[in-house]
Amino acid sequence: MKSIYKTIICGLCACLLFTSCEEEDTRTTFPHSTPVIESATINPSIFAYGDSVVITAKVSDPTTPLSSLEMKMIVNDVLIAQQSIRTSGNSAEVSSKFKVAYTSELPEDATIEVLLTLINVEGDETAGSIAGLKGKRTYYNKLYMVLDNGEVFTLTPQATKSDKYESPEVMIKSNSLRYRIAEKLTADNQIDFTGHVWGLKAGAIQLVDETGDYITTTSTTVDYITGITFDNYMFATAFAGDKLNPNDLVLDNFGDVTASGEAFKKLSRSFEKNQDVNLFDELTSTDIVYDLNYFERTSDETVKFIGDAGSYDLYYSETRKVVIVDPADRAYPNVLLAAGEGLGYPSKVKEEAHTTWDFNAPLQAIVFRKVTTDIYQAVVYFDATKANFKPFENRDWANEKKSSDYTMPSLIAKDTDLGKDDGNWYAADGAVSGNYKITINLATKVVTAESVTLP
Repeated sequence: MKSIYKTIICGLCACLLFTSCEEEDTRTTFPHSTPVIESATINPSIFAYGDSVVITAKVSDPTTPLSSLEMKMIVNDVLIAQQSIRTSGNSAEVSSKFKVAYTSELPEDATIEVLLTLINVEGDETAGSIAGLKGKRTYYNKLYMVLDNGEVFTLTPQATKSDKYESPEVMIKSNSLRYRIAEKLTADNQIDFTGHVWGLKAGAIQLVDETGDYITTTSTTVDYITGITFDNYMFATAFAGDKLNPNDLVLDNFGDVTASGEAFKKLSRSFEKNQDVNLFDELTSTDIVYDLNYFERTSDETVKFIGDAGSYDLYYSETRKVVIVDPADRAYPNVLLAAGEGLGYPSKVKEEAHTTWDFNAPLQAIVFRKVTTDIYQAVVYFDATKANFKPFENRDWANEKKSSDYTMPSLIAKDTDLGKDDGNWYAADGAVSGNYKITINLATKVVTAESVTLP
């Protein structure tokens, strides 16, 4: 029985061996030879990184059929394009369009090295090259940093044909941003992906489409950002900025309070005269009126404190969009206090009088700041339909300044003009409601009023 099995197994093995030999014998082989690259060009020969170009070649091998033409394009040891073009027969004319990569650290007017390898079906190779190619950088009139919250910063070149694009005058209370860099924006300030867009992909900053993620850049040396620079050569972003100082106005530092029946954000702070103050968060809004008796708006992100050095309470009303200054020393000779009806702190969004016959900060009385000896001044909203007020030296109703004792501007009527004897200051006939700077000179007993346009 064993001999029968042995016979069968031997027969099978013989069949397999015969079949294997038969297959090997039927494979067509060709002699080894040297393929020939007759000509090869890339058009255009001068191109910008990121452009599409065409390689055209004529190749042959009279002895052995061709297999493929391999191409590598290199600049500064960086592979910026690679193609494998199928060939067939003993000669071929091939043409293939491909896109050159646009990566970081690609120099302007670089000599491009193109390496060719022609291979036949037997694996024989011939090396070649294409010379005379130049790589050009793209320079932009402007670029846009688009944050993940939709905010946009315009970046302009530092100089002609500069790779550095900057937005040197920003004010962002952060040391970290998530963003993409875009060449183009749509009409509604969204990224237009028909242009170049830099984002994050595969852990690297590169040109991306809609699927590319946001780039995150963080600076450990700043608390807030005042300048942004994008380096289009390195594909890197740098921030200029500074550390917060105690006098910067940051909304996070304000506490919530209720005063005069309204919600406010309150901050106690000391200031020096003519001190520049940085603004952050929504406090940069140009809708906000900073108490014109104490602040001068110098830019969207800064104000100058023009009052005397000292301690103050700031009250910020989110509904009125005003910042009111209440000095710690709230009495003569530092200030006068005007209580009554028909006055208000100027507002762009809620123009109204809010004072009452009381002195509780910050809405019931207007602070007239001492600007020089015997001269007190306040910028107020004056309601000509109900103005009826009077300045005092302190909250004890002390030393009232009676209108009958002063020469008044055309805006204000004395009590005696109206047949009264209460000493109150009233709206004169024909007075127009609006924002006015009212100046009281205690020495000359003259009051002036001039119309004010809010900054």
